[in-house]
Amino acid sequence: MSFTLGTPSRWTQPPSCNVYGQILWEQIVLGYPEYAVRHRRPEADFSSWARGCGGYGAKTTAPGEVAGAVREALAHPGAALVDVDVNPNEPPMPGKVSYEQAKHFTEAFLRGQPHKAATLATVARDKISELRS
Repeated sequence: MSFTLGTPSRWTQPPSCNVYGQILWEQIVLGYPEYAVRHRRPEADFSSWARGCGGYGAKTTAPGEVAGAVREALAHPGAALVDVDVNPNEPPMPGKVSYEQAKHFTEAFLRGQPHKAATLATVARDKISELRS
């Protein structure tokens, strides 16, 4: 990862957006239970690593902090990283879930997906909120 942020920090590359932490959901959508993808507590602070590479780094732990951190990152003249803590049981759902995605999601749960109750509770809560609006 030092190459990912270190190079733009030195050469003032245009901004790009990278989302890390999706491996858990990629495993599930392929039909496999998650394996060794959750960060241990306390969470690492990747923003300090970004600052160490000479870029801008911000760590957010609450939803209200994200917009300001992103604004500051985009205003920064060089490389920037915004480290956002999210609910690991909140799936990044596409606009429309295909049959194959739903099938693989179910297969992962049948094969021993850990954190089943928390993940299903989050999915159900989101669906109820969607139906109410």
